[in-house]
Amino acid sequence: MAIILVFLFSYVNIFAQEKTDFIPFVLTQNEKDWLSSHPIIKVGVDKDYAPYEWLENNEYKGVVIEYLRLIEKVIGIKFQIVTNKSWDEIINLAKDGKIDMITSITNTPERNKYLNFTQYYRSSPVIIIDNGKNSFIAGLKYLNNKKVSVEKSYFMEELLENNYPNIKLEVVNSTKEALELTNIGKVDAYVGDVGLADNIIKKYNFSNLRFSGQTEYFSNQGFAVTKNNVELLSILNKAVKSLPEDEIQKMFNYWLNVDRGIDVKTIIFYALGTLFILLVVIYWIYRLRSEITQRKIVENKLKESETLYRQLTEDINDVIWKINTNFIITYISPSDERFRGYKASEVIGKSVFELFTDESIFIIKKEIKERLESLEKGIRLSPFTIELQHKCKDGSIIWGEILSKQEMDIEGNIIGYHGVTREITKRKELQEKIEQLAYRDSLTKLPNRRSLNDKMSFIMSKSERSQKYCALVFIDLDNFKPLNDTYGHNVGDLLLIEVANRLKNSIRKLDVVARLGGDEFVIVFDEFDENKDISKENIFKVVEKIRIYLSQAYEFNIINEKKENIDIKHYCTASIGVCMFKGEQISSLNIFRCADSAMYEAKESGRNTIKFYELVEKF
Repeated sequence: MAIILVFLFSYVNIFAQEKTDFIPFVLTQNEKDWLSSHPIIKVGVDKDYAPYEWLENNEYKGVVIEYLRLIEKVIGIKFQIVTNKSWDEIINLAKDGKIDMITSITNTPERNKYLNFTQYYRSSPVIIIDNGKNSFIAGLKYLNNKKVSVEKSYFMEELLENNYPNIKLEVVNSTKEALELTNIGKVDAYVGDVGLADNIIKKYNFSNLRFSGQTEYFSNQGFAVTKNNVELLSILNKAVKSLPEDEIQKMFNYWLNVDRGIDVKTIIFYALGTLFILLVVIYWIYRLRSEITQRKIVENKLKESETLYRQLTEDINDVIWKINTNFIITYISPSDERFRGYKASEVIGKSVFELFTDESIFIIKKEIKERLESLEKGIRLSPFTIELQHKCKDGSIIWGEILSKQEMDIEGNIIGYHGVTREITKRKELQEKIEQLAYRDSLTKLPNRRSLNDKMSFIMSKSERSQKYCALVFIDLDNFKPLNDTYGHNVGDLLLIEVANRLKNSIRKLDVVARLGGDEFVIVFDEFDENKDISKENIFKVVEKIRIYLSQAYEFNIINEKKENIDIKHYCTASIGVCMFKGEQISSLNIFRCADSAMYEAKESGRNTIKFYELVEKF
């Protein structure tokens, strides 16, 4: 009898060994032994986590369940799902070591105490969702002291409690409940996984909800095993690496893509020729009864449409794109790789705001808000064009001109956006050069006379409303010509540039300094006070500081014609004329003449001084 038992035991081990030999990757002896001693692996699953995993009619479905079954088939083991447990109960079972692993879970510091994590297989943005009644929320810091709904025992509950303690959390049992509270305005926002939220919004028709902002977090989902199952962790990591990447990507795209294919409206817009194909698809859907056959026909026809669509879009330089109402990119043409360096797979599923610089994000969000407000007032929206700065993969910034059009359903609700982006970097650079030539002094980069006239008109008009005094200041350098005569115009230019810098550093943001030509500069001071004497006293204080600043030594190091280094120290004072004005009682031309006259009076009075021209005011 003992011999028979030994034989049977040996046979079982041989059978287990042969079983592991079919696995398409190498296992260590410890891993093989572990699999032999664990014929059934208990798995914790979230039953309310669609589209990743969920329970429907007593059957677990979703992309992660399909992924789990694929690994089960590859390894040849049996995963047993622990049924009818809430997510909170699953977490507690993992803490107590009563299950072996969890399917779809994000790594956090607290969970690291009782779980080990595989490499993540899916990364989704964590977004902010609100009911659209207030302005867009740029980030989590803007939710301080506001109510935010999150799911109980989900990773965002832990992260927000630890990193944003001023946010008032409303912890609920499900994503549906969390979004429902947001929809009816009982909380200010919901924070969570974009795919999960999008599924619930569509399923329960929470039409008021919108994508309102991006967080710094991502829902990096992977498998996790309890601490006493180290071998299972390494087995799962090997299994995940062994699976064909294109098949896995295809599987995830099918389950998780918001639109699951190219939207019909976009196809019609860019390729009217596909209309016939789509009509054929609709006809066959109507005729065929079998659900499986219907799906195959639809998939085949969509592939044909996609092929035609790519033929129309891949060879053009402009970027064609499509986003949903949460501003998540659902399609982008391959030309974006030439445009910004990103492949389509790196962009699809991300927030459209990730494409732009911070300044451009502010501009486009403001534009979106204004257009949505117009739509609510019943104003019909037309396609619009906007120029924004785009971030490239190599860190550079380029300009893009965006033509965008909203997509509407039959009830007039926006269901998405599509458009075309064209690079205009060279055009913007040319525009900037033209503007520099038209409005800037080529040497000092200060505004020129033309730009100064525009600013002067604006300040005079502003003063007319406020009845506060302003001032025009003429500045002429006293000891400039000897420097030019001694060292040449190049050194004189260095002095003029330094004078310009000192003047820019001496004025307020509301004021403007300009160069008229030669060694003459002008400052326009914006509003001071309604009282003339108080204004004159304050203006004198500012101008006196400028006079003293300009009289300080100017030091340069140059190389002369003999290739010698020469240090130059030059003193140059300034004669300054000031003309105060209020409103539009006197023309800007007369104000310029009065300030110029006061400046010449300062020169005749010994230079390096300040003179005021007293205007006769009209009452």
